[in-house]
Amino acid sequence: MKRTTSGKQQKKEMQKIYKSEVVLKHHDELSNIIDNAVNTTQHHDIFGDSYTWSYGKYNIFGFTSATKVFYDLFCELNAIVYDYNGTNQPLWMQSWLNYHEKDGLLDWHGHQWPIHGYISIRPHNTKTIFRNPDYEVINEVGNVYIGPGYREHKVISDKNTQFDTNRITIGFDILKDVPSHALTGNIGLIPFPQINRMSS
Repeated sequence: MKRTTSGKQQKKEMQKIYKSEVVLKHHDELSNIIDNAVNTTQHHDIFGDSYTWSYGKYNIFGFTSATKVFYDLFCELNAIVYDYNGTNQPLWMQSWLNYHEKDGLLDWHGHQWPIHGYISIRPHNTKTIFRNPDYEVINEVGNVYIGPGYREHKVISDKNTQFDTNRITIGFDILKDVPSHALTGNIGLIPFPQINRMSS
């Protein structure tokens, strides 16, 4: 994986964009696994029409746990998160699938978590716009955005762009201290101990 900084210098409260070697090498396989999974009746009965807003009901890495490529992506994300956080303190993670048609792109919203990020698997021609502070991220295959969790953002696409397939990203939130309500209110939140380190 590769690191790039969004900003002149990396600071603790700044955002970063990493490149996922797993996504770049296995983009089609990851996309096919997700396309096949979301089109099963069993999963639709559980999640309804929104994998995004069912985030507290599952973790995407449990949802895809029988596949080697998602195992590799989990390990890579683990190294990215600990590199960004800058310490080896214990962390917890919730992670979910964003699977959207063009008219379902996410509007303004925020995440009340210390750290938020997303992995672009099939982002199509989209940008993520942030405010307070104001900046934008051009979403490219293999991008792993990570930054402070309290920044409102939305996803936009060019009006002339058509999606022939659903847009796929994987969102994740990171906790440094688990509040008591999370023990019973969010079954998608899992321990995220450091298992891997980024190569220099």
